[in-house]
Amino acid sequence: MINKTFHFILLVAIFFDIFFIKKINSKNNAVDSISHHEKKEINYLLSQKISELNVTNRNITKILKILERFDIKNSPKKVVVNGKIKYTYRKLQNEPPKTIEEIERLIKNPIKTRKYEVFIKKALLTLLSNEIKILIKDLPESEPSGQWIYKDKMLIINEKILREGTIKFSYLLSHEMIHIAQSCKGGSFGSYPSLLGLDLKKPKNYYYKYLNNEIYTDLKKNEIELEIEAYGNQFDVSQTMNAFKYYCLKQK
Repeated sequence: MINKTFHFILLVAIFFDIFFIKKINSKNNAVDSISHHEKKEINYLLSQKISELNVTNRNITKILKILERFDIKNSPKKVVVNGKIKYTYRKLQNEPPKTIEEIERLIKNPIKTRKYEVFIKKALLTLLSNEIKILIKDLPESEPSGQWIYKDKMLIINEKILREGTIKFSYLLSHEMIHIAQSCKGGSFGSYPSLLGLDLKKPKNYYYKYLNNEIYTDLKKNEIELEIEAYGNQFDVSQTMNAFKYYCLKQK
């Protein structure tokens, strides 16, 4: 967000009287290719809050590994509890409950994250190469998941979004990059944002549900329009990168 955004996650547990269980296949073990020291550091970060991390070219891989570990931790699971089968999965606000069949499919065929990993790495490198400071900080629950401070050319990311995994992190980063492109449309990285004119995937009133939070209370009408444009296009990470290149790099 230019000012504030939110991503609330709910944990849903469903119990059923079923007397069989299938083996759950974990995500690939690409993370195991890192060194023993890095594993210990990542495992530590998984259980601790990051007070403040200045993103650099040298720690992007580590960030991706942390996201991968949370992907594994958050993936749908099926276990026996007192003779019953328990299904757990992370559920987004406004997302309808998944059926047992849908959960089973996700367990057998986990969502592939490669495309989002590539986007995250490319996006962070691109932002850093354009002298945009990126901070991952431990912020209160009331603070947004991301905030583009155009006057300081700074992107602040709430460390809590790391715990939601690769895909959610990529959407947050995509959202903020749209705001940065809006600033470029306004004149430069340090300019007040202006609408890009991107098409919305759904009717405008659909996106007001994302703004139903106190962090948006004081937004002006044009700022609401900027947020809606970002929410309406954050899921198309390829388009986001193209928009950033067009509006922010076309003069280079």
